[in-house]
Amino acid sequence: MRSLRFVGESDAEFQARAIQAGHIAKLLVEACLANGCVQAYVADPAFPTWTAESVRVSPTVRVEYEQAIAIGDLGSCLSATQTKHWGDGPWVTPLEPDDEFDPDRVTYVYRSSSVYNRRFEQRQRLKELLGRRWRPLVAAAKRRTKTVFLEHLTQEQADAIRRILSIGPEQFWRASQAREFLDLPPRLVQREFDFGEDVSSQ
Repeated sequence: MRSLRFVGESDAEFQARAIQAGHIAKLLVEACLANGCVQAYVADPAFPTWTAESVRVSPTVRVEYEQAIAIGDLGSCLSATQTKHWGDGPWVTPLEPDDEFDPDRVTYVYRSSSVYNRRFEQRQRLKELLGRRWRPLVAAAKRRTKTVFLEHLTQEQADAIRRILSIGPEQFWRASQAREFLDLPPRLVQREFDFGEDVSSQ
């Protein structure tokens, strides 16, 4: 027969650990039920598997690492992240009230300072700067070795990289591979200004 008792654990130690586990489980369930996404899924007939009872049986949690967070049920999160290289962790923590996540699969949230996030943001910004015509070059550089990428790069494409990004093709390949992080121009943000009341309409 399997036992939940650790080898050499006394009755008092087992009882204290069981009480602590009960407190943790209660905290995880309460935090899950207080989450906005969970409340919406439970109330929506389109998600019949989401019920208050199912949440109590298997609450959605945050499995945190140094560079990212996985949100889902505990078993799925641990299974999905076991091959990830996200630094220290995992730490199981309760859902935050405003955490958003997919109802059917594990959701990944990368921390703003993580290498994963920096790679993603840089590739996205390179695509934005290059525009529709030249943005496929980012994916090509990411997929190919430097030798293959440079061999297939046309003169027109190389000129576009130099003209738009002010870097050479080799540096562009390193940036697309996230082997080098560039100081790219920031995104322009359109702001609205209040110039006061329009006196002409009076």
